[in-house]
Amino acid sequence: MAAVAVAAASAAPSFAAEAITASDPSADIVFRNGPVYTVDGRQPWARAVAVKGKRIAFVGDDAGVQSFVGPQTRIVDLAGKMLLPGFVEGHIHPVLGATLTRGVDLQFDTREETLAALEAYRSKIGKADVVRGFGWRYTAFPPTGPRKEDLDVLWPEVPVVLLAIDGHAAWVNSQALALAGVTKDTKDPLPGFSYFERDPATGEPTGYLVEPPVVLMVNNAIEPFSYDYVADGLAEWLPKAAAMGITSVFDAGIQVLPDYEGFGLYLRFEREGKLPFRVIGSYYHNRPDVDPLPVIKALRREFQSELVKASVLKLNIDGGDPQYTAALLAPYSDKPETSGDTLLPPEMFTDIIRRADREGIDIHVHSFGDRATRLSLDAFEAAIKANPPRDRRNALAHLSLVDPQDDSRFGELGVVAQFSAHWACPDLQNMGVTRSRFGAARGDSMVRMKSILDHGGVLSFGTDWPAAGYYSTYRPLDGIEVSTTRRELDKPQGPQLLPLDEVISLDAAIKANTLGAAWQIRMEREVGSIEVGKHADLVVLERNLFEVAPQEIHKTRVLMTVMNGKVTHEVGG
Repeated sequence: MAAVAVAAASAAPSFAAEAITASDPSADIVFRNGPVYTVDGRQPWARAVAVKGKRIAFVGDDAGVQSFVGPQTRIVDLAGKMLLPGFVEGHIHPVLGATLTRGVDLQFDTREETLAALEAYRSKIGKADVVRGFGWRYTAFPPTGPRKEDLDVLWPEVPVVLLAIDGHAAWVNSQALALAGVTKDTKDPLPGFSYFERDPATGEPTGYLVEPPVVLMVNNAIEPFSYDYVADGLAEWLPKAAAMGITSVFDAGIQVLPDYEGFGLYLRFEREGKLPFRVIGSYYHNRPDVDPLPVIKALRREFQSELVKASVLKLNIDGGDPQYTAALLAPYSDKPETSGDTLLPPEMFTDIIRRADREGIDIHVHSFGDRATRLSLDAFEAAIKANPPRDRRNALAHLSLVDPQDDSRFGELGVVAQFSAHWACPDLQNMGVTRSRFGAARGDSMVRMKSILDHGGVLSFGTDWPAAGYYSTYRPLDGIEVSTTRRELDKPQGPQLLPLDEVISLDAAIKANTLGAAWQIRMEREVGSIEVGKHADLVVLERNLFEVAPQEIHKTRVLMTVMNGKVTHEVGG
């Protein structure tokens, strides 16, 4: 399966004729005086590229590109600056992130810093109907989470909903619980997985909500996000994505709007010429009482425009380690009475995957713990055995902990290993919360990208923005750097996340954020590398990444982004 994936990913694009047979050979844009890093294994480096319309018309040397220069051609002299394929985000939440991050930013390490930021925010905003925020860190609070009383002091009569840094929990005040009708007698939506943390003495909800089902239950009871609120947030964020060089995305779950409204919002921006990237979207299924197949099949029929396609079924098999909802093969070190639960019963999960696979639907699974990954790989293997052969593009996302026995199965089963690469460093979350949950042995064996790559697996990078372990980012270069150093950004002499031999090469990291992610979303014949006939999705960086110090990669500016032959971002432009 891995050999098939590699061969297909390097196959010639299917649109070459369209790019080169126009009557006027003049290009719209010519880049010359490279370097050009193509991510094309047959021609990794070039000096010049010509763009005509939406496509790449030439890749080669400066002399060869000269015939594409006409009186109206824009010439970009790279002068040593680096041209790359546009970045492909293998897992991100544009609509969700643009909505949730509009409130107060709470990315602080301590409870005291967090509360100080909230107090300053109260003074800044004055009167409010609902107070929202994002990014509080688990390192600032005990394992039982933050408490409502701290928020009640600041906002006794206004509901407060603050999302955690990973998006898998919320911190709310008493007024929010009251407006949602939540009392000590309220039942948990998914006992053991999504629940209200309760005071052990009184049984009262503490204000700590675990996993999206219960978070959305409270949020929507207070004030569901309006279409206009979401649209305004997305409109503000889209240029920022272009400024980071993003030209294609896999939307791993809209959530804050009904799916039809969310995909319709993307279509609106496409019609208005304001969508700077292609979207391969998903139906995010996290309700055991709903059959997801009719939903994703309906979305696939409805949304198939040039830039916006709903095509993937997104499943959650587990949660995360801070909430003890990551499914582990062995018990948690600091809570040995549990090894985590699965969101969907394994039999139901396996049945959904088998039926979706039979319908030709690609499946993308949130899989955090080693037992979750084992169950997911088993389900994919069962589907392959039960159903006819086909070109599968299934993926497992996050993969914080993978048992070494499963390393080779990604390549054998053709399952993409999708990582949020900037998590692969010894930040406070990994060295504090996660290490205490997993224990020393498992804590020294996290985010093992190279082992899967060396066993023939395909890597895909995506930031998972706004969700994160420690800091939230949508900058592809952040993850590309960390994957090659396993150090925190701006700490070039800092410690590395063990195992040290899990660092990957720069070319492998770039490929994971371009052609690897393009393979995942079935776009490797159209984007992900610089080849004649492919879409003109390109990024100009101020420096050649192969000539800068590893710790300087994330500081490298994106000077220009081109998507579909159109400049979507330009420094000074």
